[in-house]
Amino acid sequence: MSGKISIDFLIKVLRKVFLFQNLPDHLVKQLSQSIKTQTFQSDKVIIEKGDEGNAMFVIISGKVKIHDGNEVVAEINEGNFFGEMALLDGEPRSMSVTTIEPTVVAIITRNDFFNVLNDFPAISKNIITQLTRHLRAQNDVLITQWRSKEKELNDLVEKRTEELANKNSELMLVLDNLKLSQQQLIQQEKLASLGQLTAGIAHEIKNPLNFVNNFSSLSLELLEEFKEITDETEQNEILKDLKNNLEKINNHGKRADSIVKNMLNHSRTRNDDKMPADINKLAEEFLHLAYHGMFANNPDFSCFLKTSFASDLPKVNIFSQDISRVLLNLFNNAMYAVNKRKQLGQSGYEPSVSVTTYASNGSVFVEVKDNGTGIPSDVKNKIFEPFFTTKPTGEGTGLGLSLSYDIIIQSHNGKLSVESVEGEYTSFIIQIPF
Repeated sequence: MSGKISIDFLIKVLRKVFLFQNLPDHLVKQLSQSIKTQTFQSDKVIIEKGDEGNAMFVIISGKVKIHDGNEVVAEINEGNFFGEMALLDGEPRSMSVTTIEPTVVAIITRNDFFNVLNDFPAISKNIITQLTRHLRAQNDVLITQWRSKEKELNDLVEKRTEELANKNSELMLVLDNLKLSQQQLIQQEKLASLGQLTAGIAHEIKNPLNFVNNFSSLSLELLEEFKEITDETEQNEILKDLKNNLEKINNHGKRADSIVKNMLNHSRTRNDDKMPADINKLAEEFLHLAYHGMFANNPDFSCFLKTSFASDLPKVNIFSQDISRVLLNLFNNAMYAVNKRKQLGQSGYEPSVSVTTYASNGSVFVEVKDNGTGIPSDVKNKIFEPFFTTKPTGEGTGLGLSLSYDIIIQSHNGKLSVESVEGEYTSFIIQIPF
């Protein structure tokens, strides 16, 4: 049942939501005019696991539970929102949402949300902060479950025979290792503003966390099975499986932690002093983030990524945040170009983006090359001008290459050059003295 709520009331509701607290007044009003509201009675499903993630929801009144089957992950009420993860990465819903009491929600579609994100990229800081809070909340649920299972298991072990009691220390060691693995996930700090990287980051973080959740669930089942058996051989097999699962949880937890740390380094305010940095590491990290970001926004996108990083490349004094933005801009442009050429339907065409690093004559070089649409010769000398773009209206601001040029030339005393043949390839070469 749909409800009619005034625009002024919706504006007040959105202003209370953490996600939209810093949004300019005209964008809040614009969003309020486009969203719809809907009323749900108690125990009604709003989102079913596996549904298409084409909208997010803001709770105007009432209370809902986020759950996977009978397992409740969180309960949220007025002023909170849900459904943003699937909206960002384009994947099916990973959880169900059901009302606990009569609830009224505001529905924000994918198009409306990304229109706001494009108009006000700084909102991505609030998005990532909220994503981190949700991930922490889910992790807290896992910790609570494991502590409960640990207590049950300890009580059971105390009643076992002396032979079984000798196995208790080994089992406790396994559980301690599990808690250490879970603590690694808790270390994720809120991410700062990352603009167009939001979808790529969500995709990068979601993969290792899915592995953690899956192996945690399997381990819970193994512990239940352990309580039911008395055969020592079977117990040893279960302990072996538990150890394998914990090693996998540990590895994927470290991967998630690494992603968060790298993004924090990227998003921090720039230091006044240049610092030595590994260009190879920056290039590799942001190449994959650009790819996942493009894929999240264009599910049909694919291209071959080729890297050739000089193993002896010296570290160079740079503003890492600025150089990472230059790399990201060049990677995004390259992937945009190969995607546009692929859409032309040329027979036998295979999209490809390559990144090469090397050192020569006191400088570090980074070449970003694609086999996309190329740059027309009559506009090649204009591409570094502010607000010049070859993209259709709404798909480019014309500032990316201009800002990149200033960062390389003015901030790093380097060079940024381009070679291109229309319809064949484009190659950008960054040169930074060390």
